[in-house]
Amino acid sequence: MHVGFATGFQHQSGNDVNDTTFLKEDLDMAVEAEDLGFQSIWVTEHHFTNYSISPSPFQSLAYLAGRTRHVKLGTQVVVLPWNDPVRVAEQALWLDNVTEGRLVLGFGRGLGKNEYDGLRVDINQTRELYREHAELIIEALETGVIEGGEITKQPRRELRPRPYRSFEGRIFGSAGSPQSVRTVAELGIGIMIINPEPRSNLGVDFDTYHKVWDATHGESKKAPAPLLSGTIFVDESSDRAKELSREYHRVNFRAAVRNYGMDQADFGTTKGNEFYQGMRISPEKIDEMADNMGTVMPAGNPTEILEILDRLKQESNLQGFFPHFHFGGMPREEARRNMNLFADKCLPEIKSWPADSSLDEPAPVGA
Repeated sequence: MHVGFATGFQHQSGNDVNDTTFLKEDLDMAVEAEDLGFQSIWVTEHHFTNYSISPSPFQSLAYLAGRTRHVKLGTQVVVLPWNDPVRVAEQALWLDNVTEGRLVLGFGRGLGKNEYDGLRVDINQTRELYREHAELIIEALETGVIEGGEITKQPRRELRPRPYRSFEGRIFGSAGSPQSVRTVAELGIGIMIINPEPRSNLGVDFDTYHKVWDATHGESKKAPAPLLSGTIFVDESSDRAKELSREYHRVNFRAAVRNYGMDQADFGTTKGNEFYQGMRISPEKIDEMADNMGTVMPAGNPTEILEILDRLKQESNLQGFFPHFHFGGMPREEARRNMNLFADKCLPEIKSWPADSSLDEPAPVGA
């Protein structure tokens, strides 16, 4: 099973640590992850708040490419409606060429109205933009040519550099709603599950995904097994792990509520986001739900963490998992301890689990 390392650049540490120091320390942890045995590094895209200081995933990954040797480099995710499809395709091709095929792509729609407004993108077009941009980019990554789009109206252009190798099996879509599951299947890409509660099937309708996949692609193309990203807190003491996990997840949850506007009356009312209206949180319920989040996310001693992850793998046929170790304003030394203990006591076992991988590397184009 593939095991990566994820950083969300989540700076909830207050004013004790400035942004410059925080970013450098998060990047250093990502570089250290390669020596610890992690197989990939993943970065997010968010704008305007300390929930995640990561406005340019490709820029972050290019920096990390220069400081690493062989780990895969993943976007978790590029929010397609916020980005010009030509620029996404160009940057992906450039990074894949200079790293000789180390790039893995995660695509998403984004949900935060504050981010949509700040980037001057109409949130009511989120589904149409996501679908169209994804189709243009996926085609361009395979052919080296980008053209079309009812909204984009992209004139035909050949892209340089040319594709290094096929991205088939290396593109995943975040699927947080039933419609997103269908869209990801129709696009012919894998499912990426981000930071869920460890419930049955991780809350994803895999039956629908596979039915739509079969109806769209038949036997000509095999669906990639899903990837999972989520927070982890591990300690030799189960009680300490669960207590501190609750503490840091309370902070992390409140930051998420602010970033996505989940406590606002208009949350989930925009076109294409109606599914999320049921997730709106009344302001008076925030503290209660923050406490609950801290009790359900994976935390415990190494044995307990392995049991949780083994169950999730079996239920959802995961091919890979990339945990976050630094969140909710935890001190840097605690984050490093968390990462190192996981690497020492959990990582070798998880990597040994059999999985149906789509991340193996075929030959470069023209080889």
